[in-house]
Amino acid sequence: MKRNVGRIDAIARIVGGVAVGILALLAATTDVSVPVVSAVGLAVGCVVLVVEGATRRCLLYRVLGIDRCPVD
Repeated sequence: MKRNVGRIDAIARIVGGVAVGILALLAATTDVSVPVVSAVGLAVGCVVLVVEGATRRCLLYRVLGIDRCPVD
């Protein structure tokens, strides 16, 4: 699958994924009042965002026919 995520979008996904991961970690380990399922969902979202940013490939973009990556 060819890349369809641009450099700025990829950086934003990685930074956002790390932020969501920190929130998931805080929700799972401290007295933040969210259900356990929400903490697991946040962790899954973290992994998805970081992987999409690192590989610069997004399945949803592919399905929708969006290509934000300039010619490599």
